Amino acid sequence: PLAGSELDDPAWTLALSEHRKETDAELRASTSPMAGTQYLRSEPVDRVYLTRQDSSFGLDYSGGPAAQLVVTREDTSWRWDDLGGDVVGQIGEEQVATGAALGGPATFVIADLHLRFYPSEDRVTFIVFDPERPEWTSFERLLYYPPDRSYAVPAQLIELPEPDEIEMLTSRGLKKAFYRYATIRFQVDGEDRELTAFKSTLSGEGSESLFIPFRDSTTGRETYGAGRFLDIDEPPAEHFVLDFNRAYNPLCNYSPAFNCPIPPRENHLDVAIRAGELTYPH
Repeated sequence: PLAGSELDDPAWTLALSEHRKETDAELRASTSPMAGTQYLRSEPVDRVYLTRQDSSFGLDYSGGPAAQLVVTREDTSWRWDDLGGDVVGQIGEEQVATGAALGGPATFVIADLHLRFYPSEDRVTFIVFDPERPEWTSFERLLYYPPDRSYAVPAQLIELPEPDEIEMLTSRGLKKAFYRYATIRFQVDGEDRELTAFKSTLSGEGSESLFIPFRDSTTGRETYGAGRFLDIDEPPAEHFVLDFNRAYNPLCNYSPAFNCPIPPRENHLDVAIRAGELTYPH
């Protein structure tokens, strides 16, 4: 977050504006959430075939003439093989040859469609992106409340002595594991409030990031009905500035092709947070 003691208002406003422009630019990319059309999650298996009919995909476990590619579990990674003859595999900007092992996310390009591939220990997930999806082709920019410095609030982070693991429900009726890591205390409208900050991991890459999902009295009216999120780096000191102007919507607001955590009841605020992202209309 941006501390008021460190930045003057013009610099704070400019940084916020640049952040929003960058987000809009990301949403214009070929794998923009606005272009998402399908969410495909396999059963716990060792081999999964991706099939295609027109711009729609499916998963099966026996293969067949409609199969475009197959992913096969090998120890801690998944090998992918091109069955259709026209699949391009990528990790970042680098191409990955058919038959290669994939230990993490990758992208498959099949004609005009992009598919993001997410492996786990015993199953895989694909998200399909279609550049012809009307919600993407008509996208111009996200919608926000006007910048309001009063919602960049002084806050106190109190680490929990023993982070406990919880399972958050998701928009697809699944569960996603997080660690309850700290309590964040602050004031809004002169009254004391608090939120729980979560971590998806306690060590390794991403362990410094705090995830703060929340609902408030604008939820379902002016802001997205499932709630909003804040992501912040773990502050170096106990006292810091929590900036609700950086609150953003789950990807589920833009497309049904995503699986988003739902803020738990402990993070429901009975006050209006009129800062950050508004509901994106479709």
